[in-house]
Order: sequence, then C-alpha cells, then structure tokens
Amino acid sequence: MPIVSGDLVTQINGQNLTARLTAAGITSLVGSAFQCLKWSYALLPLVEEALGCKITLTAGSVYIEDSAAFDPSYDDFLHWRDLGITTSDFVETKGFNFHVWYTLPNLQVLDLTLWSSLAVTWNRPPLAGRVDGGWPDNIAPHPRFVPMVLGTGYWEHVQARSEVPLLSD
Repeated sequence: MPIVSGDLVTQINGQNLTARLTAAGITSLVGSAFQCLKWSYALLPLVEEALGCKITLTAGSVYIEDSAAFDPSYDDFLHWRDLGITTSDFVETKGFNFHVWYTLPNLQVLDLTLWSSLAVTWNRPPLAGRVDGGWPDNIAPHPRFVPMVLGTGYWEHVQARSEVPLLSD
C-alpha cells in the first residue's frame, strides 16, 4: 500500500462517502453494531471509490482509554486461520472479540461501525451510526487501534473454513 501524505478523512471525502452509501440504499449505520467485519468488508469498494484510493481492511484490538473494547489474541487469529470460526467460538461470548476498521494509505483510520457497537455496550443510543476517522490520536475519546490482521485475504480464507457466515457481498 503506497503511503499518501495529507488528510484523506476530509469533509469532501465524507460527503462523497455519504452520497455513495445513500445511492446504495444505506441511509444509516446504526444497524452495524457488532457487525464490523460484515459491514466493513461489504462496503470496502464504496469507501475506496469515495476516497479515490486503495484501503486496507484491518482487524485487531480497540482500547478506550485503558479499557479493552475488543481484545483478541494473536492465538485467536491463528486458530481462526487454521479452523475457521465455529459455533463453539460463541460459547463464552455473544460475538467476536475483535474489531474491523479501515486503514487508509496515509495511515489514517476510518471506522464506520465502532460507535454503533459502543452505543449498545454503553447504552448510549445517540452514539449509534456515528462515523469516526482521521489520525488515531485525534479521534475522541481517543480509541487506541491495535492492528493485528491486514487485508481481505485473511477473512476470505477464514470464511472458506467457517461454519458461520462472516462476509457479505
């Protein structure tokens, strides 16, 4: 992925993305709560078109201040790579313990789903549907994104081995 200098998360690019999402029939991201992989994978082409660049689908941990919102281990990703995701992965949890976002070629972050998930977790509905992006240190309340898996290839590989649907077209 070539490095690009300057901001890609801009008002104009936000308007371009909103227009493309609306044209695709998506008027709200509220329903994306706890569906980060499915939504981010499916919307990747629209986001790339709106921003005019290749974007990397990124998965990993997210911390809000010192608290883990999503905190998978590398062993989790290795397990899923080898065996796929099965219903037994949900015995202890209601969902996946990872988060997916976009890493832009200038290394800014764009996240369409985090706030919808946190709105449910924190019981703060006004946060649902909020999109954040920019330089990670400037996104309030400063979520710390820890990338662990890069690209769509990993998820396509895991999907082929999984007994639960992961990806959406």
